Amino acid sequence: MFQKIINKLNDLRPRQLLGLAGLAAMLMFVTIYIGMSFLVNEEVIEKAEEEKPVEKIAVVVAKVNIPPRTRIQDTMLQMKEFPSDMVPEGAITNFDDVLNVQIKVSIFAGDILTIQKVFTDKSAEGFIGTIPPECRAVSISINDITGVAGFAKPGDFVDLILTEKGDYAATSNILLQNVLLLSINQDMGNNMIDTNGGGQAISNPTIATFALRPAEILKLISATKIGEIYMSLRPADPQSAYVGEMEYTIESITAPPPKQEPEPVYREPVYQEPATVIPDTPLPVLPAPTLTPPVPKIEIIQGDEIVQEADEEPQVVMPNVPAGGADVPLPVIPSRSESMPRASQPLAGAPFVGSNVIRPPGGN
Repeated sequence: MFQKIINKLNDLRPRQLLGLAGLAAMLMFVTIYIGMSFLVNEEVIEKAEEEKPVEKIAVVVAKVNIPPRTRIQDTMLQMKEFPSDMVPEGAITNFDDVLNVQIKVSIFAGDILTIQKVFTDKSAEGFIGTIPPECRAVSISINDITGVAGFAKPGDFVDLILTEKGDYAATSNILLQNVLLLSINQDMGNNMIDTNGGGQAISNPTIATFALRPAEILKLISATKIGEIYMSLRPADPQSAYVGEMEYTIESITAPPPKQEPEPVYREPVYQEPATVIPDTPLPVLPAPTLTPPVPKIEIIQGDEIVQEADEEPQVVMPNVPAGGADVPLPVIPSRSESMPRASQPLAGAPFVGSNVIRPPGGN
């Protein structure tokens, strides 16, 4: 091959050889010029890049090691600047974006926090991520009727109605309003079925879980012990968030009629004279009278004539009554047996007749 080229050159004339040499020199010059231009351009670009300031970005960096499922606090983080080409995609540049957020994986000191390493969506934290900060979760028992036939889904807002049933009446009132429904039957909105080709519903609802404030939880639990709780599904855009307190009572037709109290009868007042009030003053105490002992009545009979008879009656002597009605002791009355002569002792010289009659001797 090389020998053929030499033979061809030997066959050329001197003028042809001179033109060929000039063409070769021109090609060599162009090649050298192009090569030198590339070298100069690279040096200029390198110098320009060295003189250009490097752009830096401030990002959130972990100050300490943070284990997984830990809620981030401001004491765990710090801000650092890095060249923009060294900052990974999704880097977090603000403290407020990650404070009190539960991280997904372990983060070591000096690592740049990114969206992929942090739970930026509350729903990613599981069921507890759906509970508002000021509320707690509480569950009650429901059925197809009280649970709006399963059309109330997690994330909807409902009103809770308490119904109390008595012997002959039932009373309903709005217990709580605008309540967030967290789940039905431990489902958070995933296991839903389509019924009747229309809206979605949950099959066989038995337990409903709500997000309520602590005071509302106590109210709901107490209400479940005295009556039945019904859910009332709110529309997507209600006219008002809350309505006034309402209560309705319906009585059974079998209820006995209420007892009617007799109407009061008006009567004319009867005038009565006031009773005479006798002053409570003590009555004067009179002293007992002084009695003189009785004189025995003796008759003396001679023959058919009464010689002597005693007709004088015993006299009652009233003592003087003291002026003040003072108490005076009763007089001592001598015994009759002591003042009268004994019947067994007749008078001397006179016959004994009867108990009190003395007859002359020889008389009958």
